[in-house]
Amino acid sequence: MKGIYHELLFVEAENGDWDSVAAEVKEFTNHPGADVEFFVDGNVIGEVQLKAVASEAQVLEHLARYPDIEIRVTDEVAAKMPGIESSGFSNTELTRNVYDRLAVLQRDGLVEEISEGLATSSLVSSAIIAGKAVRGQHLSGTQIRSFLVDAGIGASTAAVLDVLLLPLTS
Repeated sequence: MKGIYHELLFVEAENGDWDSVAAEVKEFTNHPGADVEFFVDGNVIGEVQLKAVASEAQVLEHLARYPDIEIRVTDEVAAKMPGIESSGFSNTELTRNVYDRLAVLQRDGLVEEISEGLATSSLVSSAIIAGKAVRGQHLSGTQIRSFLVDAGIGASTAAVLDVLLLPLTS
């Protein structure tokens, strides 16, 4: 969740800087190599991977796997890695903001609704894929893999929310 929050804040900042470059989060959260695309006049001009992490390990892994895709990291990691640009956001602040928001959602009883929404979203994705298969439409390996990853993310997020927020209900 912190990673997606980081992406949304980054896109908002890029789109609010009054230059001709616009940014959008990639359509799929599991897109390999990059999270955000940059556009000028509707044409893609670049992409970037964002990392909201506390250590350099994931940054080095990205650079090894995707040497041609730019990466931006949180302030703390950028300070440790010369040549790696900051996204303009602090990992500590991102973490605190996400945790604080989750605590409010838990207090207001919305976490259960979010968990149910994630489960429903996985079911809807499953129904769409099943419908295509029943109608005899070809499903690419990428479509099936994307569905499975999204379903896993939905289920994992619901489980993580339950585990992380369990102490708040005690």
